[in-house]
Amino acid sequence: MAGPIIRNYKGGSIIYFEKDRSEDIYVLRNGRVVLTYTAIDTGYEVKEDVRLGEFFGVKSALGKYPREETAQVIGGATVLVFKLHEFEEFVAEKTHLILKMMKVFSSQLRQVHKKLGEILGQSEARNPAFELMNVGEVFYKNNNLDHAAYAFTKYLDHYPTGPYAGRATELLDLTKKGSPYPINMPPLVYDAASSRATPDMQTIMKPAAEKSNLAAGMDNTITSLYNRAHTFLNVGKFEEAAAIFKDLMVRSDFKYDSEKKLVDNALFQMGVCFLKLNNLETASSTFSTYIKKHPSGESVKESLFHLAEIAEQQGDRQRAGMLFGKVALLPPERDSLSQKSRQKAKELSS
Repeated sequence: MAGPIIRNYKGGSIIYFEKDRSEDIYVLRNGRVVLTYTAIDTGYEVKEDVRLGEFFGVKSALGKYPREETAQVIGGATVLVFKLHEFEEFVAEKTHLILKMMKVFSSQLRQVHKKLGEILGQSEARNPAFELMNVGEVFYKNNNLDHAAYAFTKYLDHYPTGPYAGRATELLDLTKKGSPYPINMPPLVYDAASSRATPDMQTIMKPAAEKSNLAAGMDNTITSLYNRAHTFLNVGKFEEAAAIFKDLMVRSDFKYDSEKKLVDNALFQMGVCFLKLNNLETASSTFSTYIKKHPSGESVKESLFHLAEIAEQQGDRQRAGMLFGKVALLPPERDSLSQKSRQKAKELSS
């Protein structure tokens, strides 16, 4: 057999991206490689170092499915690269390697089953309603639309008046249409009120009028209001959305950092509403105010992008090009906003 090749990578290089399709299998000889993936139980990004001498990219190559993680080189690294047939020949006579990998995979499967059990309420999950919604969104973000739709349907079956009911309805509708996960969807946040409002069977079976009264009683939580306003925004009810975001901007009764982030982000969402209503001057002022008040806020990049769009609509090509160029350089530089901004900056400079 030809055998593996040696490949040297500079720091910052990407060996492969999540969702790439490739049958190459790697072994870290020296240096550092970090695998980045989304945890199924939290939806948060997880980083994991590859140990020296360890194989990576094995499961997706053997299973012939897209990569489950991104492999990035930190500070430089040297790896051995096997083609699939080379790897199969290599391990065929090395029983100890096969057994070692089986143990690793078995351990990983046990961890996945344990996490899924917690998420679905089979053990003491902190809030089954939140966790069920989170599972649906993780499936959706990974383009597993059938599983996502199933999770959203189950959420609505069990929590028809829950704080995420509007969000679940909206995402379920999008999955049925085969639409990608909406990039402007605010992050799912834990709502402490929902853990105290888990409905029993009597609640679920109440008449519609009583359900609406119960829902009205829950609508004053920051998370519920934010989700409701965003649902209005996504279905084109911009004035209704703006009114709720305006109320949220003055809320100071948040108990958790996640609630404070929603209050802070309500200002950005107000700008989006004004932009949708074609009130460009007010939208521009609102986005600028958001950037000044929250210079490290999670929506700064989107605010700059919208300011660039507004400048272009107003005929100020120089300012638009400058702003698009600025957006393109903000991390992460490979997302859709950066790619679109680079293209727009190039068009405006020609």
